[in-house]
Amino acid sequence: MKYVNIYGNKRNIGKKAVRFIRISGKVPCILYGKNINIPFSIPLESLKKLVYTTKIYGVILKIEGYDQSINAIRKEIQFDPVNNKILHVDFYKIDPSKPIILEIPVKTVGRPIGVEKGGEYYSFIRKLKVKASPYNMPESIELNINFLDIGDRIIVEDLYNDKYTILHPSHTLIARVKSSRTIIKSSQEEENKEGKEKENKEGKEKENKEGKEKKNKK
Repeated sequence: MKYVNIYGNKRNIGKKAVRFIRISGKVPCILYGKNINIPFSIPLESLKKLVYTTKIYGVILKIEGYDQSINAIRKEIQFDPVNNKILHVDFYKIDPSKPIILEIPVKTVGRPIGVEKGGEYYSFIRKLKVKASPYNMPESIELNINFLDIGDRIIVEDLYNDKYTILHPSHTLIARVKSSRTIIKSSQEEENKEGKEKENKEGKEKENKEGKEKKNKK
């Protein structure tokens, strides 16, 4: 997991103080964790790399009045329901000795062989909830879909590894390749065609047989 540096300013609490912070183009934030609770503010520009991206970043916080930098992760974000502006952000202090839980984006690699045959690829999950130490937390979970043929699927159990734990049931469906309607239609048409040819053949054989029987009677 990569880290970005963010510099914050101490702030007062209360509605008036928060309103002034937002008017000045900053975002009120709070850092919490074991034995720590620090209200601060940061410029909106500093948050864009953390919020408007599919990537996962850790944060190195340098807050005014505190000598040491603090490693943290972004937790909750509050948006304005009308204009979707960022109203408030919670950060959680990382304890290197304890695992953390984050939603990690799923990144697909390749093109299923089943699609080359006319099948359709379906992806059901864009993010997976993962538990890992801060040092083993992945930036993304790579999903190799090259080998997927028609009827094949990938479930959580297939992504097992010893560096992190995916907190979803093992049978959770992540991706699959299904027969397309075109293939099904073509298959049905082929079956119907074969059926008609068989009927015609049987009909001709029956006519020939009946013709021979009539001839023998004469």
